[in-house]
Amino acid sequence: MQASEPADVTVLLAAWRGGDEQAGHELMGVVYGQLRRLAGACLRDEKPGTLQPTALVNELYLSLFSRQPVDCEDRLHFLNLAARQMRNLVIDHARRRKNQKRGGEFQKLALDDARDHAIVVDERLPDLDEALQRLEKMDERAARIVELRFFGGLTEQEVATLLGISVPTVKRDWEFSRSWLLAQLNSK
Repeated sequence: MQASEPADVTVLLAAWRGGDEQAGHELMGVVYGQLRRLAGACLRDEKPGTLQPTALVNELYLSLFSRQPVDCEDRLHFLNLAARQMRNLVIDHARRRKNQKRGGEFQKLALDDARDHAIVVDERLPDLDEALQRLEKMDERAARIVELRFFGGLTEQEVATLLGISVPTVKRDWEFSRSWLLAQLNSK
């Protein structure tokens, strides 16, 4: 990642918001590699032949350009939006697969890169979405942290900066959220 990238992203976002469609396309070119890595992290355990990282980023691209330009101030706000949209796309994909009468099972998808305390999600990805919605009603910030860390691939520092909270608060909420979600998924 180049040192000038965040400033470039901010300039491109402002131009895109101002109606410069080409700036939006350039923006995607600047952040494509990062979005691809984030998508890869979300889909790292998917079966071959199912949703792939490139396809997820392409769906994100189509989604972003099918409406008015996004109202983001900087790179982190854009990644926040991308994380939320990727979550929606992955959940929609999982629901479609679950509703198909034929087709294979999902392979396990780790909720965290950490080997200890990892929550593993399989065909219950729609259940995870429902649990996240319940968590959001109970603790909106904790749900956002899960969304940004898991679906957005943001670091604890990036989440703290984006949400305007401390890194220890992010860590505490992340640990609580993972434990709570695991309990919710295991109770089904």
